[in-house]
Amino acid sequence: MTEESIETTTDFPIFRDIRRYTCGFCGIVRSKKTIIQAHIQSHHQDEIKENEGNEEEEQEGGKMNVCEECGASFKKPAHLKQHMQSHSLEGLNLY
Repeated sequence: MTEESIETTTDFPIFRDIRRYTCGFCGIVRSKKTIIQAHIQSHHQDEIKENEGNEEEEQEGGKMNVCEECGASFKKPAHLKQHMQSHSLEGLNLY
């Protein structure tokens, strides 16, 4: 490369797009998470309330991990597995 080409490339400022946070409702992008949070709270309250209602319905009617022996339900499979161990200890009668 010649000196002339180096000089012409430094004549223009380099702009880098640092915006990373996107609104999930309307798609605007901002550089700070707090700005997006404030935007969502001020512009999308109705959508937030609708989504909260849908999430509650999914949790109630969604895939739950239910113990076949006693009917206890757990959100996470690991909690059900830990609970099932308590049933296996009941059958041992170590006392």
